[in-house]
Amino acid sequence: MSFVTCEKCGKKLLERLPNGLWIFKFGKRNGGQPVVDMQIHGSVRMKCIRRSCGHVNQLDYFPKYNPEKE
Repeated sequence: MSFVTCEKCGKKLLERLPNGLWIFKFGKRNGGQPVVDMQIHGSVRMKCIRRSCGHVNQLDYFPKYNPEKE
């Protein structure tokens, strides 16, 4: 598992599983469970959740393909 961070400020945004699934958890309840717990399959455009940032990050499910490198 690895974390994807905001391109502008470096805040952790999503967790990436080896199978490509994105995991987003936000907030905490009294029992310690997150208020929001989403699993996303596919590409995502996400605005940074840091109040002072707001940068829109494009997170692609598949890596960008560059035929010139082959």
